[in-house]
Formats: sequence, structure tokens, C-alpha cells
Amino acid sequence: MEGFYFFWATWISWILVTFFMRHSLARTLFAFAILLTISLSGFSFNFAGHRIFATVFLLAVIGYLFIFASKRVGRGTFGSICVGIAYAGMLLWELTNPVALLIPRVLLFSLTLFALVIYLTRNFHLQIGIICLGFSIGEVVYLLLLDIYGLQQDAGSFKSMDVMGIVLLLLISAKLLSMLRQYLRNKSKWTTGRT
Repeated sequence: MEGFYFFWATWISWILVTFFMRHSLARTLFAFAILLTISLSGFSFNFAGHRIFATVFLLAVIGYLFIFASKRVGRGTFGSICVGIAYAGMLLWELTNPVALLIPRVLLFSLTLFALVIYLTRNFHLQIGIICLGFSIGEVVYLLLLDIYGLQQDAGSFKSMDVMGIVLLLLISAKLLSMLRQYLRNKSKWTTGRT
């Protein structure tokens, strides 16, 4: 069951980006990044006794590229650190108190990270950069914290990629709904400026 939400969310995101975004370089880069993430999701390597999936490094690179493209490097880096710490904290909370999760883990984590990213910035490119880099930071911080106690953990496994996929799908859907609302507002004859 692990990876089910990730694959569905990323394929739906790819369809939304490819067929509903305007033709531009950003659309091509989004689609390529999503396909590359899907392609590399199964590859992993061992580092100091831990299994690290290639998607952790790929998402960090994608995150930095989107942060640099938005030209708000300071805000993007700070936001990524905040998201990373929040994600690592949620993982630690789940580890120490799994009974307290009243709703499914994937839904709780995804909605929390989505709300945090929306709160940090309204710039879509910066949101994508923050969540990608923040997710990678959170996975590495969680891995290092567990390593202190001698516990083994995978970084970037399908269980964690489920959360990432749903957050990306929510961000892309929110952007498309915003564009639709703006389009309908511009086409409407009942706007306040035309009455």
C-alpha cells in the first residue's frame, strides 16, 4: 500500500501540469521534474547503514532551483528550514505517540505541510521550492536524530513520498483553482468595476 498515494498524486499532478497549465518553460520544467521524481523513486543506496532514496537528493535540487528561480533565496531557505523542522517534528511525534493520530497519517501530514507552505508565501514557484527542499531537510534531520539513538530508518521511502505527492497535488490544484477564479472574475460582467 505504501507508494499508492504518491504515484496517484504525481501522475494526477503531471496531467494537471501538462494539459491545464499555459505553454511555457515553467510548465515543461514542472512536468519534467514530476516525471523524473517518479522515475527515480525506486532507486536507493546505503549510507552509514541507512537506506537513502534518490528522491531525497532530487527533491533538494529541484527545491533549490525553484527557490533561485523565484529570486527570494532568503525567504525560500528560511521557509524550507521551517517546513523541514515541522516535518521532522511530526515524524518524531508519530514515532513516540502513534495512538494520538486521529486521522490517517498521510492526510494529517499533508494538510499540515500544505497549510504551512500556503502561510509562508503566495508565490507558487517559491511554494514548490519550499516544500521540496523542506521535505528533504525533514527526512535528513529525522534520519540523523534516529541515528543518535541507534535506530535504523529509510529516508525518502514510499511511505514518506505519499505525503510529498499529496502536498504537491494540493499546491498544483490550489494554483489551478486560483487561475480559474481569476479567469472567471475577468470574464464576469457582474464584477464591481463594471456595474
